[in-house]
Amino acid sequence: MEIPSQNFECTESTFEEIYDTWYDQLWPGRKSKISSMSSLYWAQPRTITKDMSIYEKYAPTFWVIKHGDEIVGVNSGFKTEEKVYRSRGLYVYPDHRNQGFSAILLRQAILQGKKEGCHWIWSLPRKTALPAYQRVGFKKRGKWLDKEVEFGPNCLVTRQLIYK
Repeated sequence: MEIPSQNFECTESTFEEIYDTWYDQLWPGRKSKISSMSSLYWAQPRTITKDMSIYEKYAPTFWVIKHGDEIVGVNSGFKTEEKVYRSRGLYVYPDHRNQGFSAILLRQAILQGKKEGCHWIWSLPRKTALPAYQRVGFKKRGKWLDKEVEFGPNCLVTRQLIYK
């Protein structure tokens, strides 16, 4: 997806391409291993739990926004249940914030979730990123998590994908 008149492009990517952004920027000094997916899943209505079988059942998709060869922002997504999709690892470099790149990356995850037949999408954004999620229709659910997460505070956000 080309972003109009700015010479920026949003494309599907790979874990290897976005890894350095996650490692150096999103989760610097992270103690736990950074992998292409997370075993966390949203158990409705407001519970986050772990399920290692996610790795066997589903595959992630990655997106990158670039200006030439320079990475501007990244995100990923994957199913955590048959009808539930997760957006994970959203990061936009500080010099490129407030230009709508977060919304573009989140919409890619929303579209992919719909394409994979999901009814819901969820994420665990940091407090500073919550407004970006809310701008594309995510709703905050429950309390802020701090002790339960390595880079908190985070909160659960959800968005319905299929409306009946």
